[in-house]
Amino acid sequence: MPESDSLLFYLLPLVSATVLTLLLMPSVVLLAQRIGAIDQPDERKVHANVTPRMGGLAFLISLLLIPFTMIDISPITQGFLLGLFIIGCTGIADDIFDISPRYKFLGIIAGTGVFIIMSGTAITDLGDLFGVGNIETAWFAIPLTLIGMVGFINALNLSDGLDGLAAGITLIAAYFLGSFALSIGDQASLMIAIVLFGSMIGFLYFNSHPARIFMGDTGSLILGYVLACLCLMLLQSGEGAVISPISMGILLGLPLSDTLYVMTKRVMNGRSPFLPDKTHFHHRLIELGLSHKGVVATFYGLIFFYASVAALFAGSAEWIQSLVLLGLVAGTYLSLSLLERGSFSFAMPADEEVSDSPAAHHSSAYYSMTHILGRSIPVVTWLIPLLLLPVVMIERSVTMTLCMAVMMVLVVILYPWREGRDATWSQGLIYLLIFAQLFQINMSEQSWVLNYMVVMTGLLALWVVLKLYFKRNMRVFLTTGLESLLLVFSWVTPWLIGRFNLFPEDIQASLYVVCIEAVVFLVAAKIVLRRQPKRNQQILASLLILSAISLF
Repeated sequence: MPESDSLLFYLLPLVSATVLTLLLMPSVVLLAQRIGAIDQPDERKVHANVTPRMGGLAFLISLLLIPFTMIDISPITQGFLLGLFIIGCTGIADDIFDISPRYKFLGIIAGTGVFIIMSGTAITDLGDLFGVGNIETAWFAIPLTLIGMVGFINALNLSDGLDGLAAGITLIAAYFLGSFALSIGDQASLMIAIVLFGSMIGFLYFNSHPARIFMGDTGSLILGYVLACLCLMLLQSGEGAVISPISMGILLGLPLSDTLYVMTKRVMNGRSPFLPDKTHFHHRLIELGLSHKGVVATFYGLIFFYASVAALFAGSAEWIQSLVLLGLVAGTYLSLSLLERGSFSFAMPADEEVSDSPAAHHSSAYYSMTHILGRSIPVVTWLIPLLLLPVVMIERSVTMTLCMAVMMVLVVILYPWREGRDATWSQGLIYLLIFAQLFQINMSEQSWVLNYMVVMTGLLALWVVLKLYFKRNMRVFLTTGLESLLLVFSWVTPWLIGRFNLFPEDIQASLYVVCIEAVVFLVAAKIVLRRQPKRNQQILASLLILSAISLF
């Protein structure tokens, strides 16, 4: 199909899933409140307010409706659809009626069993995990697959302990699983991963800290099920050439190892492995003094690291990947244990916080420079979009125009237009729009445009360095939530392109340049917005106008 048609084929489900989840979520909040699907705070939970749950109903609808209007219906997709419906109903029943663990497990087993039987997928070969030959599962293939899926669904269910945590894990996993699907040409898996990715964007808008709704068991069971199905579908289509079971184990190694560690510790202490407590990995990070957003950002970074290692070693011998997985898990928990034993704390005492004021012994020249740089902020506020003016003068393909149009729609929908909603989302979306415009500029074949951006980015970087030196406030480098995700996604994407040869090399090189330039623009924007949050809409409006002009 033509390039524009191919792009539209992927953009349409992404935008549809995001928008549909956003539109459904307010109704789901009201429904949860009316039927009593409410999460009450207690001693084992970190939230302090009564919050509606069952938010997973919104992306359940997206996952049931969107993928199967755009891909061929096969036994695999039929099994996926029916199993998803059963799992979703089980989660809804648990959120409303708080059903017993026995009935919940029966629902999970029923849903996964339907998928395995109807799709015909099963783990028939574990690969050469120990360097002595492939391990065939033979008659144990179906029971092993069922145990693995049920175990993973519960692992993700148990990881849903902080605002945005389970949704962020799923967002990252869907991104990498989609990359795997694209590399082996599995269209059905790629479409499901895209819809899952878009649904998580829409859900995180309501679930980012402080959350307005929780996904509940409806959401966590669905996410675990969909990710488990995607792994099995990729194993089936990849035939072990690129994707193997141990590759999936590395990708999802942190939530899986966390669940195994917590359950084992509970059993050793003579307690039920399913009895909730505060011994999970994210709880231990909180005990070390990290804030709620800091813990989520740290977890995102670790998941990205595990997933990147999985992509790096994909296709390698299974026994090598096994050693890599063991090393990752051991290194992660050893580092955490050392921090705990050393009584380390991330919390900064009040008397040690960095002051915005220059030290008293600085010279008058220092004060003069500080004053001048302070007066420059209104100028830089307008300079940031003005530096991107070449975007309106370059020629662009239909593909780039479609991408920019979609980006603008998403930014307008997701931007917190009400004052004081969430600075993390406002700055993150500004970064997203800047990144899109920089990418268009760097794809230009006109050398003067590329040279112009190098010089302008250098000048802006000089201003950033001077501002930080004379103001001495490093908090602009702290990222949370959406910013963390966007930054890592933007830096990982060009590497994945090269790793799996997804796009031409010139796109990969341009993306690396854009990543460097975008970080400079982001830090400059955060300096401008840190003390003047009302400038957010001013910068965003100018960027949107610039983007709109560039479309014509």
